[in-house]
Amino acid sequence: MKTSARRTVAALLAATAALALVACSSTGTSSTTSSAVPTAADGSTLISAERCQQNRAAGKITFLTSYVFAASVGILDVVAADQLGYLKALCLDVELQPGSTNAQLVSAGTAQIAGLGSASDVMVARASDAKNLQSIATYGNQGAIEILTMGDSGINSLADFAGKTVGYKVAISAQFSAMFKDNGVDPSTINWVSVGFDPQILPDGQVQALGAFKSNEPNVLRNRGYDVKEWDPEDYGVRSTFNTQVVNTEWGKAHPTAVEDFLRASFKAYDWINASDANLDTALGWAKDRSEAGYDLAMSKLRWQTEVKLVKDSQPAGLALGQQSEDQWKPEADALVTYKLVPSAPSITDSQNNSFIDAIYGSDGTLIWPAP
Repeated sequence: MKTSARRTVAALLAATAALALVACSSTGTSSTTSSAVPTAADGSTLISAERCQQNRAAGKITFLTSYVFAASVGILDVVAADQLGYLKALCLDVELQPGSTNAQLVSAGTAQIAGLGSASDVMVARASDAKNLQSIATYGNQGAIEILTMGDSGINSLADFAGKTVGYKVAISAQFSAMFKDNGVDPSTINWVSVGFDPQILPDGQVQALGAFKSNEPNVLRNRGYDVKEWDPEDYGVRSTFNTQVVNTEWGKAHPTAVEDFLRASFKAYDWINASDANLDTALGWAKDRSEAGYDLAMSKLRWQTEVKLVKDSQPAGLALGQQSEDQWKPEADALVTYKLVPSAPSITDSQNNSFIDAIYGSDGTLIWPAP
């Protein structure tokens, strides 16, 4: 479908949703399986006038994605929340931008909300030059990263990595170091090299192993016909997280309802996307339209489905989507200290602000929709 036609369809879908009348009062809740936007047929909001005024007082909200407009949790659901009109219906004015130095920009107040890769990223940022931010939601409660080798590489155990060249992105993760050291392999015996984001360097032999995201590089290489083996730190006892949303601490304190309703709209859209294959395809089309580079719809769909499964499989008992606790983050905090990635033990309590995420769920763990 041409871009112009797709945008027309998207606009019609959003308009149809915006005209739907939700059968609930301004303080009521509705099922998370409904895709209706909380606006009346005349366009008036169904949230309280007071709350709407509070959200509008927050002004323009800049949200930075954790990685372009990829089909990742914490990105695609925010895109859908915007396209479906959920954010606007809750009186929020949100501008979505592809992220770059997210922690620094949020801490400085240049952006108000952004995605970061994991709890480790939040704690490392706060330990350095980006102290004015806190995590407001954690999507996945298992690691999203792993190491790949070719199926015929001859690497059959962690001990076989000694002396091999392993490519990493940005920094050598604490999860990788812990996987090796906790299982009797000195990480310093491995030749670590910084690489880019093209996984083709692995089958081309430029590296013998490659740090990867579970939802991306394995799928890409297998789609190209390569046999790859995955080395998952989780399989070796290393616990971690993935995809957190952070807020500027002072801004969040000044505008709590705006933070709550940003999360509320995101998780409502998350449910909408997962309600049907057609909804997922529509959301991917919206993300493609926003992307300035090539966008592989088939691989993006697999990426989303992989990450949603990781989230579902790792959801802690008694917690709803996005809710976080000190226990979830402690293994990563300990690893950061062990591998001297932070100067001192990070305070998990100070790194999280759970008041926003906890406020959007009822006592039964159901998302409160729309906002009061």
